[in-house]
Amino acid sequence: MTGSQATIDVSNRKFWDELCGSVAATRLGLRGHDSETLQKYDDWFFGFYYYLDRFIPFSELAGKKVLEIGLGYGSVSQRLAASGTDYSGLDIASGPVHWVNHRLDIAHLPGRAIEGSALDIPFPDNTFDHVVTIGCLHHTGNLQRGINEVRRVLKPGGRATIMVYDATNYIRWIKFPITTFRYALAGSAPLHLSRQGASQYDTNAAGESAPETAMVSKAVLTKMLAEFSRCDVFRTNMGEHRYFDRIPRRLRVEMLGPWVGLDLYALVTK
Repeated sequence: MTGSQATIDVSNRKFWDELCGSVAATRLGLRGHDSETLQKYDDWFFGFYYYLDRFIPFSELAGKKVLEIGLGYGSVSQRLAASGTDYSGLDIASGPVHWVNHRLDIAHLPGRAIEGSALDIPFPDNTFDHVVTIGCLHHTGNLQRGINEVRRVLKPGGRATIMVYDATNYIRWIKFPITTFRYALAGSAPLHLSRQGASQYDTNAAGESAPETAMVSKAVLTKMLAEFSRCDVFRTNMGEHRYFDRIPRRLRVEMLGPWVGLDLYALVTK
């Protein structure tokens, strides 16, 4: 591990110890740790990210060994475990790990989350039938290595759901049209954002942005996933913006998301 990567890892452990989703939970007035409060959050989460069922095959994963990388507030974690999977969770920070294990315990669900790096996944080769990593690998400091690790721990024929940020999303077209056009045309590597630039996408309760954020175009991501036997990449997700805020969220996600959405979802097979 290089010195710069070690520094990113330390910063990530500190930053992501605050649960991703805490800001939304506070905005919703949900502060408890009990099952009823968590259910209210999950109802909001799966309503807001209603399209997740298109990319995570919850109904097909019963009896499968599933690894989730990057745990956030644990909504996906708990639903994966409740779907009858042999669930394992992994996060670089202790906060999300403890939170997910708390969720599993109070819901009386099997599975366990552990602390570890997405760049050195602490499981043997060919372990999992499915890997889910939503909004995590682009924060690691080495997106390609994270992708390679996902492929390593998948069984032959195993599948993964990988979400990363789209470098040609509507925010970048509005703010940086020329550089976005150039990247869309000829970009060949991940685009690493400054802390100020990253504040458009992830901030904690103090308003601080993530220590490391990378973005890719659909073409660049497809190239990075070339070692998989199959790869399908989809754009989706739209946030709030004065140009679009009069359009209902679901309508703008369906109309504009496939063209200038914030996120790229890759469905891949080893």
